[in-house]
Amino acid sequence: MDSVVLDMQNILDCLSLGIVIVDDQLKILFQNRLMQKFECEDCTQRGGSLLELFPGFNVPYFQVTLMDALEHGCSLFFSAAMHENLLNCREKCNIKVTRFMENSQKRLLLEFMEVTDSFERIRQLRESVSELRRLNRELEQKERAIQQLAYYDHLTGVANRTLFYELAEKFLYAAQRNHEVLGLMFIDVDNFKSINDTYGHEAGDKILVQVAEILTKATRRNDVVARYGGDEFLILLPQINEPDNYKIVVSKILRAKREAMVCSGVLVEISLSVGVSFYPQDGTTIDQLIVKADRAMYMAKRREGDNWYYPAKSH
Repeated sequence: MDSVVLDMQNILDCLSLGIVIVDDQLKILFQNRLMQKFECEDCTQRGGSLLELFPGFNVPYFQVTLMDALEHGCSLFFSAAMHENLLNCREKCNIKVTRFMENSQKRLLLEFMEVTDSFERIRQLRESVSELRRLNRELEQKERAIQQLAYYDHLTGVANRTLFYELAEKFLYAAQRNHEVLGLMFIDVDNFKSINDTYGHEAGDKILVQVAEILTKATRRNDVVARYGGDEFLILLPQINEPDNYKIVVSKILRAKREAMVCSGVLVEISLSVGVSFYPQDGTTIDQLIVKADRAMYMAKRREGDNWYYPAKSH
């Protein structure tokens, strides 16, 4: 019989999970060798109290639960995730509790299933996911920066020629399909070369930034303001309900307070010339509309600047 008991203990010592058996007073009757890694040195002593040797169990909730399992035979499961402080050690364990009978005596079998490696893998996975999120955010920021460089003027922040043509073709197609009027304005800064020669290119850049702000504030949300090149700007006016509605935008542009602080407290007044063209009466392509508006802009400039011109109408 002793050899059978010895063989059983050797078998239980070979298991990859900790085994503890307690009586109906929660006194430890048996524990296998693996339990040594889970708790304090006293855990190797047969006959100690479960509540003494495993301090994490020594709270009312666990005492009541364990005694309820002894009384009614219900199985219990304590997850390491929910009860991470149950064991006083670095290892993480799920604990399964089962009642069994031995010679009419109630016993509890506690199985300690180590999940430390699983927790570590979960931690590593979370770190990996967090790192991926960080990299994705960086990638999105870089993509936005690349898009900004590709489609927006780096000085003024308004659309560049590339973005203007992409949007213009879409609005032109919509105007053709819906039989709408599409307006285009060509804006030039008067005497810009003189400003550059007098105050320097840094002052000229400040003028261009101010002009872009003026044009943006004067237009609707769906209008497109673009820097065409140098001191030339374009405004695309889609879905104009009435042909004369463009005059509202022109009026806002010309009425705007147009002064820029260029250097050392020097204020320079900004003067603009505006030319206007419309689809379909002035052209059926974007380039045709630009040429027509450009010519109208030079007509406005001949009127000593700070003016606008549309050949088909007199203002």
